[in-house]
Amino acid sequence: MKKARLLEDDRHWNGVCSNLSFSRRYKIMDTGTHLLIGATLGGLASSLADPALFSHSTVVYGLFAATIIGSTAPDFDAVIRIRSYKSYLQHHRGFSHSLLMLAGWPVVLAPLIALAFHAWAYLIPIFLWTMAGVVLHVILDFFNAYGVQCFRPVSRKWFHANTIPIFDPVLFVLHAAGLLLWLFGVFGATAIFPFVYALTFLFIGCRILIGRLMLQHVRRQYGMAGYSFLIPRGLPHKWKYVHETGQAYITGSIHGLILKEEAIFEKGEQNDVIQAVMGSDGVRTFLQFTHRVHISCQKVQNGYRVELRDIRFRHGHNLPFGMDVMLDERLLVTGDTIGWRKKIWEPPFA
Repeated sequence: MKKARLLEDDRHWNGVCSNLSFSRRYKIMDTGTHLLIGATLGGLASSLADPALFSHSTVVYGLFAATIIGSTAPDFDAVIRIRSYKSYLQHHRGFSHSLLMLAGWPVVLAPLIALAFHAWAYLIPIFLWTMAGVVLHVILDFFNAYGVQCFRPVSRKWFHANTIPIFDPVLFVLHAAGLLLWLFGVFGATAIFPFVYALTFLFIGCRILIGRLMLQHVRRQYGMAGYSFLIPRGLPHKWKYVHETGQAYITGSIHGLILKEEAIFEKGEQNDVIQAVMGSDGVRTFLQFTHRVHISCQKVQNGYRVELRDIRFRHGHNLPFGMDVMLDERLLVTGDTIGWRKKIWEPPFA
């Protein structure tokens, strides 16, 4: 099978390497965003609460606990990473992010929070604000390129709107500034937090509109034949794109209205080696997570190596996220490795 054809130079694709050492990418910034939004959501809850509530300081603390814990609860499934990265990929952002758990998390957490903060009489507000935190978490995850399996266990399909990057610096700065202005007494909760959330939803709406305009721009460039989608970057005027044809994945970037084609990854021909890996559990798990995969294979000592790379997480001419499957001469799978082949501090951040 042909290797990826690069437009700008003839460097070998970094995915081709006999010594595999995938490095994990911990979602520190993503978790930080959810924690921060949980704190500002607590501020919004306090700004909308009955002023008489502030005579019970423990109840106010309970509201903040509800929004912060609710905003992070769907990611509690990350503990499965202890088992294996394959299990993490299979289950993270799955059932814990499902529609059922939008109410399931508050049902479990709200009574515990109310009990811990001696706020049993305010169980319903604590329940509702816990749910608000969970819902906002799932909404933000739905809008990025990683996506969610929100209909599990009925369906394992991934849904992602490709609108907001996994770490959005604009949203992070907006909520951090709002929280600091409140903590330092520059503005009261009723003045700052409704304003922060109005800007948040306005910004997401603008992101959606800009994304649609950018996608139309890509489709005009390549015509309606094929399938196009975007991958959001840090700022709203910067995006990556993928246009799939029957023969290749054409990838590039958009800066403003300037579209720059950067690399083409040819699909090549299917063969017996590639067909032999498609039924393995690891490959099925990987293909459930991503439907746009660049596949290549090569002969190695005592067998073959098939390389599957997620086309969404491209950096330059490299596809650092994917799976490698080893086969023997009889085309029997002997092992696989899945994950990131990059340093933690290197892009793409996902």
